[in-house]
Amino acid sequence: QGEPPARLAVIQGRPPGADGAEMTGSRLERLSDVRLYLIATADQAPAASPDWLDRVRGAVAGGVGAIQLRQKGASTAVRRAWLRQLREVLGSKALLLVNDDLAAVHDGQGALLADGLHLGRADAEALGGHSGTPAERRHRGLSRARDTLGPELLLGTSTRTATEIAAALAAGVDHVGFGAMSVSTTKPGAPPARPEELARCLARFPGLPIFPIGGVDLETLPAWQALGARQAAVGSAVLQALDPRASAAALWALFTPDG
Repeated sequence: QGEPPARLAVIQGRPPGADGAEMTGSRLERLSDVRLYLIATADQAPAASPDWLDRVRGAVAGGVGAIQLRQKGASTAVRRAWLRQLREVLGSKALLLVNDDLAAVHDGQGALLADGLHLGRADAEALGGHSGTPAERRHRGLSRARDTLGPELLLGTSTRTATEIAAALAAGVDHVGFGAMSVSTTKPGAPPARPEELARCLARFPGLPIFPIGGVDLETLPAWQALGARQAAVGSAVLQALDPRASAAALWALFTPDG
């Protein structure tokens, strides 16, 4: 009684976007409830195609609760255009983040386009300037991003160890991607992270949204769940599926008590 529609759907064992329910609560509270975080890789075209938008819409209907727009090499203007399209299509049914482009979070005139930012290692270091060690540059970059975003917007980063997570938290990060857990199309050259390190991080940071990433699909997800994962980041397994909604729903079902 009194639960927001999206959370009530989860309690009842249904994907939160299946009934078109809007997500409510603070962004971090909403992210903590997210089971599937979609890495939506896209090209540099000036606008998203109707088919791509339909695929993202289907993924949200199947259970995706957060979307990260990932457009390597695209301009800030292009990213802003795609974020506007995604927001028009999705409303508040899913959290919307942008990869590596701090300026794209706003439209340049103060209007908010995204719920937050994900900074990978290299981009965090670049934002942190040229002096110091990579870890020091990464800390400065993440801290600067947090200062710019303020306390209400989300800030995530890529990690592989408990030490990296602790440093990210000290810089103002509120959630992390962990991996890559296995070979993925998003980062094909990344060496796999150690499963025992994921288990250690999940135990050490129990309240932190930690999303295993890299090759997550119906075959690999149960192994990360067995280590304690309650959330996961997905990519091609959903967005490139014949039926993104059905693919997302099948993955989401693994997080339900009867899944």
